[in-house]
Amino acid sequence: MARRRSSSPRRFSRTDRIGELVREIVASELERIGDERLELVTVTAVRVDASLERAEVFYSALSAQQEGRADQVAEALEEHRWKVQQLVNREVRARRTPQIEFSEDSVLSSALRIDEILRSMEQPAADEPEHGSD
Repeated sequence: MARRRSSSPRRFSRTDRIGELVREIVASELERIGDERLELVTVTAVRVDASLERAEVFYSALSAQQEGRADQVAEALEEHRWKVQQLVNREVRARRTPQIEFSEDSVLSSALRIDEILRSMEQPAADEPEHGSD
């Protein structure tokens, strides 16, 4: 009797697997490039569309953002995009290789800002008397 395929869904979809591979390739290549504008830039995620035509590479550059250099990071990523794309094309074993696009990941900076706001709300203002039991 022939075995039936399991009807349970695969653990990871093809786009997820390719996205993770692209993330690893891009992260290691950006580290290897050695452009000082890309120091402390982290590849946080990659989202590959279902047709495998496009891969949106999300990155975080908190120190550059705090120093007002976020535009320099975006410029450097765009300058190196083709070189990184060529490596992705060589390393990804698929009929179609997604074209990479860089997008700033604002999730971490937003979370840090929210945390900062919450911490400031927890501390009583210096000119307000603290309420205690009388």
